[in-house]
Amino acid sequence: MSKQLNTKNKFFKVFSVKELIAFIIALLLITFGLTMLVLGLIDDYTNLYNSPLTTPNSSMKSMMGGVGFTWFGVIVTVVGSIILAFSLSFASKSEDREKEREARRKQRREALSNTPKENTTYSTLINNSTKKE
Repeated sequence: MSKQLNTKNKFFKVFSVKELIAFIIALLLITFGLTMLVLGLIDDYTNLYNSPLTTPNSSMKSMMGGVGFTWFGVIVTVVGSIILAFSLSFASKSEDREKEREARRKQRREALSNTPKENTTYSTLINNSTKKE
């Protein structure tokens, strides 16, 4: 249970709120587009007498200049895919930036721990500089 929760936290840690919202909207658009595409194909290639899809598809074609369910589904799916690609690209970019930042921090910590400590006592330096000769 703990490993599963840890995996979910790592997944959502990569996404900012904006990226997560864009990711969800893109998935909804793709789902809606595929649904419209399937409904358009069903209407185009089935010979149903009194099909419930014929009237909405023909009215959509007349309203949108010949774009029926099929092409509307293709357009919405492509738009959703583009939004999804940008969302994943930005998330990947921010994850790479975070990994580079962690690598630099680790490198600085190692450099600081490997440097020999000087045996200079600052109090003697202060005392010597304040003495008037």
